[in-house]
Amino acid sequence: MRPAILLLLVLACEKPQSAPPASNLSAILADSVVTLFDSLSAIHRDHPDTGLLRRLHPAGDTILHVEGSTVERLTGDSLFRRVLALHIPVESMKQRFWNRSAYFLDARHALLTATEHVDWVDRNGAHVYDGLTTLVVARHGSRWVIRSYRGT
Repeated sequence: MRPAILLLLVLACEKPQSAPPASNLSAILADSVVTLFDSLSAIHRDHPDTGLLRRLHPAGDTILHVEGSTVERLTGDSLFRRVLALHIPVESMKQRFWNRSAYFLDARHALLTATEHVDWVDRNGAHVYDGLTTLVVARHGSRWVIRSYRGT
């Protein structure tokens, strides 16, 4: 018997590898997508990571921002300019997220939530923010982008 055919027969007789259960895949994907909160922490510091900001918010994309009773519709460009302007007076900033969760609406959209704590110092002194942050994210090519923010 030819070696190639023998190899195929041996491989065909091996026990098939089973795929991870769907719940494990969902958990793995959830662990991956909630790292967007780490990206936000990299943006919101005394020297924001503008490359990451552009990656999460493509220039022409529309972003819905809801804070309390204020609802704003921004583009990636206008958000970029706003973040740069708001960070000019910041001397130091640290943003942390915990209790992260992801709920998938479908294969391309998810709702993320996390508890947020921000400490920052500017010309007016020290400030603290604590609240819940909710993000709506969507697949954009091979990556996730943020489509909506909701802070409490």
